[in-house]
Amino acid sequence: MARGRSNQSALMFVLKGLIPYSRENLMLAFSPNRFFNELERISKYKKSTLKNAYWRAKQEGLVIETSKTARLSVKGVKEVRPFTAKHLGDNARLLVIFDVPEAHKGARQQLRTILKSWGFEQIQKSVWASDTDYRVLLVETIAELELAGCVEIYESVRLFPKVRKR
Repeated sequence: MARGRSNQSALMFVLKGLIPYSRENLMLAFSPNRFFNELERISKYKKSTLKNAYWRAKQEGLVIETSKTARLSVKGVKEVRPFTAKHLGDNARLLVIFDVPEAHKGARQQLRTILKSWGFEQIQKSVWASDTDYRVLLVETIAELELAGCVEIYESVRLFPKVRKR
């Protein structure tokens, strides 16, 4: 059992280490043992758990391994993208507003589940907000769920009350 880990899975820690040209990615390519030692220290997962997550990522097609290096597949990039999104500027928020017909309630529930998993805050039943830039992911997700005519995305700035800096 891992000690004091964050909410991210071992798999996500491994996938983030495969982002091209990152320090971790170069470490994995040239010193895999050092990569897993460092990842164990950072993530608080056991080294064996991380190695199993890496093996699982290869099995699931999230990682492509060649003789010289390992990299994320297109599927892997899509999986890790929500965890690498950048924060918007001061008091900026991304708003997702939707009105999905009852005939598509399954897709509406999927959208809510995705927004919740990405850390969006529910403002009203069909209004969600985040201070993280998920624009590209949202457009892709809306297209996959076939909700293009039902969802709108806005970037806004909170005027009142001001949010204190963390």
